Amino acid sequence: MNRRDVITGLGSAAMWPLLAHAAGKRPHVAVLTLLSQQDEGSRVAAFIDGMRELGYVAGQTVDIDYRYAEGDTGRLQPLARELIALAPDVVFAAEPSTARAVKTVAPDVPIVCPILSDRLPDLFASYAHPGGSVTGIATIVEGLNEKLVELAVEVAPGTTRLGLLLNPAGANRAFVEDQVRATASARGMRVIAEKATVPDEIVPALERIAAAGAQIVIVQPNAMLINQRKTIIQQTLARSLPTIFGNRDDVAAGGFMSYGINGRIGSRRSAAFVDKILKGAKPGDLPIEFPTKIDLVINLKTAKALGLEVPTNLLARADEVIE
Repeated sequence: MNRRDVITGLGSAAMWPLLAHAAGKRPHVAVLTLLSQQDEGSRVAAFIDGMRELGYVAGQTVDIDYRYAEGDTGRLQPLARELIALAPDVVFAAEPSTARAVKTVAPDVPIVCPILSDRLPDLFASYAHPGGSVTGIATIVEGLNEKLVELAVEVAPGTTRLGLLLNPAGANRAFVEDQVRATASARGMRVIAEKATVPDEIVPALERIAAAGAQIVIVQPNAMLINQRKTIIQQTLARSLPTIFGNRDDVAAGGFMSYGINGRIGSRRSAAFVDKILKGAKPGDLPIEFPTKIDLVINLKTAKALGLEVPTNLLARADEVIE
């Protein structure tokens, strides 16, 4: 993409309309994600579509630079520095970890993130009054993780051991684990939770889950785990373990089921925040929005491969059935 020349002294996105008009420059948006270009494509594409709907065309009415960390959190700050050196007016940070990296490098640069929760006090003050440099879309929905356990029981009524794959470094790890454990315990189920902080720990974690007798596995929605979805799906299928994810793309890739917030909608909606910031709004004054849709997606081909008979009423409730 074309890169905008650095404007010396640009300290706030609120200054952009006047400076850009005077200098004849296009607005400049930076995109940073922990995922790979292949795995993050749908969400970034949704954001770009949202920008296009608002009249922003890359290379014509806006300049956009991208950086992909390929699942390596250690690359986030160096990539954030690269982007900030290009003097963007606003950064679309696809995950909390990327938002944190950008804020660490440049505390005053406006950031829009489609995955926020009130468990991130270092990023914003409150949903209604974010303050600071970060705003976007919230992803914490009460009862969502409890519903994952209920879906596991609905698919496999005799389940007594529930696998749970977590990334301890994930921003929502404790929230997911606490809710899953509480709901499973109330149903008399044992939770077999295993953790993977880096890709090399995923296979051993799944081996331990299988060896402990888990009958179905819930996978925490997390960038590193999403980036490694192929490994997770291959390993669980090889062990005849159904998987419940939080993202539709995991099911499209061969996972059994997902129940969660539609990440594409949130990413598309993020474009409206970027548009307001480019027109002079301060991110701290833009209330964080809540998701309006949660999708249930089922992969029937995977269900057949696992020998699972999906209840008819569950199929009827699904937002999408992949065959």
